[in-house]
Amino acid sequence: MKKLAISLLFLTSATCFAEELSICAPNSPQPEIKQAVKWYRTSAEKNALYHQAYLVATNYVKNWVKQHHPQAKSWGVSLDIDETVLDNSWYFRDCTDLAENESDFSHYVGNPQKSVALPASKQFIDKVHQLGGYVSLVSNRDGTFEDSTGNVLKTTIANLKQQGIYFDQVVLANRRDSKTPSDKNPRFNAIQSGDYDASQMVWSNQLPAHKLIAFVGDNIQDFPNFKQLKQDKLDVNDDSYAIFGQGNFILPNPMYGSWVNNALK
Repeated sequence: MKKLAISLLFLTSATCFAEELSICAPNSPQPEIKQAVKWYRTSAEKNALYHQAYLVATNYVKNWVKQHHPQAKSWGVSLDIDETVLDNSWYFRDCTDLAENESDFSHYVGNPQKSVALPASKQFIDKVHQLGGYVSLVSNRDGTFEDSTGNVLKTTIANLKQQGIYFDQVVLANRRDSKTPSDKNPRFNAIQSGDYDASQMVWSNQLPAHKLIAFVGDNIQDFPNFKQLKQDKLDVNDDSYAIFGQGNFILPNPMYGSWVNNALK
């Protein structure tokens, strides 16, 4: 009996070990990112979530304008670009892995100009313009990057125009000079104050200072004063989340983001 128990223990351990090897085979794509990409590219749920979020955002902006009666071009909205306005999931489908850093990511997805408009993004942007607001696209793509394939700012603008996205300005990160290039708060402040700092950002053009009434993004750090590390320490029902649906509108992105460094709970 003792010998049989040892044999069973060995077989069980060997089986588990074999399963681990099959899951973690070094030449295979990470199953997590593969499943996430499949969901993002093929699921009806993803499309429904984008339509839902942009509908809620549209209704919020319409109600805000109706309530405040602002002068045209005295207000506007901020949207992220990647996985908010443009769909870059083709990159993860083809490459099956993450770029090593955000600078590389902006290079690999920006310069090819292969990204397509996400569901309902164009309709929301058009409605903001119809109501008299500005649209600023604030992205962490590296606006200082340029090589033989192109300049990230120029190729980003070209891709947006190809997709019929009508925006008023694009404001990218300065990953060459800024010590905190992933922090969008200086760019949000610049839009509202009219004071743009070239050491912190790269922009297509400067708009007159105006109030930002709504923010749309797929990363918690696409919203003013939110940090992933801080939110991760809070209760899931913390009051800080109450603003979502009321000026902040977040979209799903299971492929990448500031959340990837969070510990699994």
